[in-house]
Amino acid sequence: MDVALAPAGTVVAPTKLHVPDGDGALVPRDGAFLQPLAAVRPALVAAPRRLVAGWAAAQRERRVAWLSLDPEDADPVRLWRCAIAALRVAAGPGFGAEAEAMLKAGPGALAGAVIPLVAAELASLGEPVALVLDGADALGERTGAIGPSLARWLACAPEASALVVAARHATALAPLAAALCASVTGTVPAMELPRDVEEPQRRTPGTPAALFDAALAADQPELAVAVVASAWPATMARGEHATVTSWLAELPASAAEAEPDLWLVRLWAALERGDLAGAEHQLAAGASVSPALRARGHLLLAAEALRRGDLDATATRIDDAGRHDPEDGFWHATEALLRAYEAFWRGHPRVAHRHFARAAGLAAVHGDRFALTAALGHLALLAAEGGDDDAARRRLGRVEDLRDADPAVGEHPVAIGGALAEGRLLELAGAYEAAVAPLQRAIALGERGGGRFERAEPRLRLGAVHRACQRPEPATALEDEALAILGVCPDRGRLAGPAAAVLPAAPHRDALSPSERAVLRLLPSGLSQREIGAELFLSVNTVKTHCRNIYTKLQAGSREEAVARAHERGLL
Repeated sequence: MDVALAPAGTVVAPTKLHVPDGDGALVPRDGAFLQPLAAVRPALVAAPRRLVAGWAAAQRERRVAWLSLDPEDADPVRLWRCAIAALRVAAGPGFGAEAEAMLKAGPGALAGAVIPLVAAELASLGEPVALVLDGADALGERTGAIGPSLARWLACAPEASALVVAARHATALAPLAAALCASVTGTVPAMELPRDVEEPQRRTPGTPAALFDAALAADQPELAVAVVASAWPATMARGEHATVTSWLAELPASAAEAEPDLWLVRLWAALERGDLAGAEHQLAAGASVSPALRARGHLLLAAEALRRGDLDATATRIDDAGRHDPEDGFWHATEALLRAYEAFWRGHPRVAHRHFARAAGLAAVHGDRFALTAALGHLALLAAEGGDDDAARRRLGRVEDLRDADPAVGEHPVAIGGALAEGRLLELAGAYEAAVAPLQRAIALGERGGGRFERAEPRLRLGAVHRACQRPEPATALEDEALAILGVCPDRGRLAGPAAAVLPAAPHRDALSPSERAVLRLLPSGLSQREIGAELFLSVNTVKTHCRNIYTKLQAGSREEAVARAHERGLL
């Protein structure tokens, strides 16, 4: 079924960005209720829209950026696309353009790039700004999903700025308050104001989300499936991954399973939530899909195997995919990249160079800046390690040109190779202090969704740099982190040598402190970190620190791995 959709996501409806007209001026009693908003940061307010709008309209000493929330704004990437648009109304044309472009890199770029950049640009205005997010009721059970990004905003935004999140009912703010409490010093203040009965917030008319809701409300699941099938590629391309996963979760299973155009994205969603068995089941259930589509499924599983550090499974999946899709530039480049990565991490530089060069050519022809950035960055790294500094610098120059043309590529994990190449060039030239920044950058990019090898290598390289600069303590910490990340990899490939070089120094640092043992004993219980803290009378930040130390000392990459390793060592 074909569905005609209005463009959405790249243009924010103007009605979301302006303070609604009130029913008249605020009476003194109303003003008394809202007076604290100017001093509270953040302010979570349960109040009628007319009161919040009246307060916003009455501001004279600060600019107000207003955003009326829709249900789809529970996607953090979508929320910040709209928030930037709201701030642009308050701050002037062009505000946040570079940060908005970075949103295509996905949710991983929010905390490290998008939000700090918006905050820095806001600080340059020299005037206080209040960001008002009204109608949090519309987000429903997903309200807490925006908490981490708002907490990051509070950490980065100028002190004089204000953040007001308003809802019609206090219960709508509870998940957000819980999410913010973990990151904001002290308690999160909230004010309960008189409530009017108001219509619930609805989605922006004409968008895929609105059509999706309407189809489900009319009990037309086939239409809802058609909307998602038409809208998910563009929505994913904007980095709004949470929106796609929420659509898939709301679809009736029988209707979704019957739609071939959703087969691949449902496989991706299973991998996104860590359900490898579900993804394997989805692949097995795709016997009737086209060979090209099935090849893409194998490539997704190959990418997941690579992320886990399983090179044999990566090679098997790539071979299973074959070459069924030569006409689709994106998937053709993806296949070449996966072959290149598999050879690169095995430590076969010549084979890796051949495949990276092929991937770069395909990506350039088809205009895929993300794949081209990945390929050029690793070609630069291979050149640097092969002693061809001029070739490395030329390729890094091309990567810089790509970042200038599209800031999102510089904030995506595809940029890890270029950051590593820059760091290695400087390290191999003996410029150790200068190598620190690009290697730290590679670590930060890896934490946005990179695989185990991509997360471990920059730590090992930066550890070596710190040792060359006579800084053993940060070197030791980085080496322990790298060993923990690599601990479950079946084959360490090119990192086997660097990892072995630091391994002998690790055992004497494996002893757990009494407090860490107390936290470890509660990890199998399923309690959250906050609940563990309550049991042990510790703050949640202290529990987080103990968990990080436990993972490092047990060489585990997750809670489940830490519990398994503790059982192996007789600690549980």
